[in-house]
Amino acid sequence: MNMLKLTMKQIIIMALFCISYAADVHAPKPFKAIMDDATGKEWTPSTVSAIENRAHVVFIDNTGSYYLKVGADISGGLSVGDLAPLKDGTATYSEVLRSMFQILDLNTANLATDNLTGTYTIHPELASYYAIDVDGGFLTVRDKSSLYHPEQSTSAYLVFTINEGTGSAISYTLKASSRYVYNSSNENYEMDASWSGDQWVTLNSDMTITLTNNSADATNWTVADSQDLIDVVADPGSDFNPQSTTWQSNSFAAYPTNNNGETSAWDYYNSGLKTNQFYNNVDDDYQNQLGHSETASSSASAVLDIIEQNLANSGLFMRYSKDTYIAFREGLLGNQFQSIDMYNSVLDERTVEHVYFTSSYDSNGEYHPFMVIATHNAPSGPQFLIDVARPPGDGTPGTSYAEQTVTRNAVLEQKLIKIPIRDYGLVTNLTDNDLTDYGSLATDQNVNESGWDVDNHTSTSSTGVAVDGVIIYPASNNVLIYASLAAEITSTGIHVGRGMGFHYHADGHGFNSNGINLYNITDYVGHSHPPIIGFVFDGIALFGRHESNYSNMDGAAVDLDEYGGHTHDDYGYHYHAFSEEVTQQSGPNSYTFQQNFIQRGAFKGLINDIPGFLNVNTNQFMDSEIKQYVGAFGTSQLKIKNNEFSTSPDAFLLHQNYPNPFNPSTNITYDLSTDAEVRASIINTKGQVIKILVNGWQSSGKKSFSWDATNSLGQTVSAGVYIIVLDVGSSRALRKMVLLK
Repeated sequence: MNMLKLTMKQIIIMALFCISYAADVHAPKPFKAIMDDATGKEWTPSTVSAIENRAHVVFIDNTGSYYLKVGADISGGLSVGDLAPLKDGTATYSEVLRSMFQILDLNTANLATDNLTGTYTIHPELASYYAIDVDGGFLTVRDKSSLYHPEQSTSAYLVFTINEGTGSAISYTLKASSRYVYNSSNENYEMDASWSGDQWVTLNSDMTITLTNNSADATNWTVADSQDLIDVVADPGSDFNPQSTTWQSNSFAAYPTNNNGETSAWDYYNSGLKTNQFYNNVDDDYQNQLGHSETASSSASAVLDIIEQNLANSGLFMRYSKDTYIAFREGLLGNQFQSIDMYNSVLDERTVEHVYFTSSYDSNGEYHPFMVIATHNAPSGPQFLIDVARPPGDGTPGTSYAEQTVTRNAVLEQKLIKIPIRDYGLVTNLTDNDLTDYGSLATDQNVNESGWDVDNHTSTSSTGVAVDGVIIYPASNNVLIYASLAAEITSTGIHVGRGMGFHYHADGHGFNSNGINLYNITDYVGHSHPPIIGFVFDGIALFGRHESNYSNMDGAAVDLDEYGGHTHDDYGYHYHAFSEEVTQQSGPNSYTFQQNFIQRGAFKGLINDIPGFLNVNTNQFMDSEIKQYVGAFGTSQLKIKNNEFSTSPDAFLLHQNYPNPFNPSTNITYDLSTDAEVRASIINTKGQVIKILVNGWQSSGKKSFSWDATNSLGQTVSAGVYIIVLDVGSSRALRKMVLLK
C-alpha cells in the first residue's frame, strides 16, 4: 500500500511539473534593465555642421571636456558634466537623457507656422515641454508647453540665435536675443520688455552656466548629434520607409481639446492612476491585486486559481496557463518611463500602474473573467516622434488624409484595458467575427466582401495592448496602406495618432537591436520560445517573431497562418510578430517590400460572445456597460459562485463551514469517496497560507475539523474573508468564509 501511495504521488508531481513547465512563456526584459546592464557604448561625438530645426544635440564646451546637462530636478538649473563617461559608455541612461537637447524653431515651437526664422528655443530632451530660461543670472529650465505652466509662479523662456563661433573647429555661440513671459490673464506669452540686450551663454571657471553681455566671453560650443548616443535614427530607405519618402519639417498638431473645445491634456500626477481614486473605485475583492508588491502578485495568483476552478465547474477553460498570464502581468509591471519627447512623462515612473484579474458572472449565469490593465499608454524607451518622414494626419475636417502631415504632440493617456481570459474559441471563417458595429478597415474603405482579407477586415482602431502598456493598431493605416509604406512611423514601429496617443503599427524589433524596441535579441537567449510581447483583445497572446538564427525554437517549423498565428506544443493558438514580403498598391503604383508586422490585425479569436468587446478602445472608467467586468465602481458580480469551487465533485465534497460567518471558531466537513492524499489549508484574500490543518493520507469517509481563527504561530488572525482550500490528489475545492470580531 505504501509503495502504491508513493507511486501515485510521484505521478501527480510529474504531471504538475509537465503542466507548469512545458511552455516557455516569458516577458521581454524591461528597457531600463537592458540599459542598466549594457550601456557600454563608445561614442565619438559627430559634429553638427549646420543648425537645423528639431536637431537633437549635445552641447560640448570648447575644451572638449564638459557637456551641458539638466540637473537632477528637471525644474532646477543647468549644470555641466564630465564628457568622458558619455564617450566611453560608462554613463547611465539617465545621464545620457540629461545631456540631450532639442533645438526648435521659435515659430514651430509655438505651434504657429513652419517657416524658419533663425531664432530658436532650446528644450531638454528629458522633458521636451521645458525650455531654457534664466533665473537670477543662472540658466535654468521651465515648463513652457505642457498645458500646466499657468499654475507655476514663473513661466518664461529664452529665444536664441545660434551663430558660428571662433576658431578652426566647427562651433557655435548661443545668444539669448529675447525673452518671453507667460501672461496668465490673456493665456499667452509676451515679450519681456525688461530684457537688457543681447546676452551670451558662458561656462565659468567655477562650472556655473550664466549669461554675459560681452560676446568675447561667450563659450564656443561644439554641437554634437545626440541621436548617436542611443541609435534611434531610422534609415530613410529602410523597411520603415521603403519608398525613401523625403524627410520633411512638419507643423505641430494642436493640443488635444475636450468636449467643450477647451485645450486639455491628461494631468499625470492628478490622474486616477496616480491617486487613491483608482484604488477606491475598484471592488474590494480586487484591491489586493493592485500595485507592484509581492502581496499583490500573490493575490493575483490566487484569483487566477479561482478563475480556473470556476471555468472548470462550467466545463470551460482558460485560454492559456496561469503561468502565461502571470508572465505578462510581471512584464507589464516591470516597465518604467525612460522616454523622450513626452509632454507629461516623468523619468523612472511606471508605464503601467495596475494589472489585476476579475471574476464575475453576467445576469444569465455566464462566467466572464478578464485581465484588466491600467496603463499610461506610453513606451518605456526613447521615441523621437518628430523624426518620421511622413507623420499621420490630424483629422482636420475637409482635408484628405495625404494632406494631413502633422507631427504629433506626444501626451500620456489614461487607459483601462480588459483582456478576456476565458477561451471563447477560434474563427473558422474570416467573417465569423461581426465587426459591423465596431467598424472595420474593409467596410470603412468600401471594400467588397469578396475582397475581404486579414489585411483589411480588422478594427479601424486598436486591436490589442503591448507589454509596455501601449496600444497596438493594425499594420495598415486607415486608408489600407501599410503604415511603414507611408513612412508614418519610427524605427520602433510606433507613432502618435490622431487622438494624441501612442500606438504600434509595425514590429521594430531588429536582430542587431540595442534595446530601444519593444523586445530585443537578448530576450531570446536561453529560451526555447520568443517572448510574450502583447495580448490582443480577442484574448489571444502575441509573441515576438521567430528569428532565422533561432530555427531550433519551439514551433519554428510550424508555419504561421494568414492571421499571423499558429499552434504548437503546449502553447495553444497564439500570434507572432513576423516579417513578410508584400506588394502594396499606392495610387497608380505598386511597391514590393519587407513588411514588419507586430500583429496583422484580423481577430482569430471569436469576439461575439465577449461582453463589452465593442468598447475596448473607450475610456472604460466612464463606460457603464462593462464596469462589472473590470471591477470598477463596486459593480462586479459574485467572485465565488455559490461560494464553491470543485474540480472533482464526485471524488470528494467540501461542505460549507458552519457557522458562517463565525466567531471564534467554525467547523469544516468534507466527504472522501476513496482513499487519498489530503491537504486542507486556510488562505487569506492575498493568497497567503495562514494555517495548514490537514496534510497526509486519509481513508475514505466523512471527515471534519475545526478552525479557531489562529495562524500557524497560534496567533489570532484579524476579522475578514478567508478561504478553505481542500486539495485531494490533483483536484481542488474552495469555500469562502467570514470571520467576525
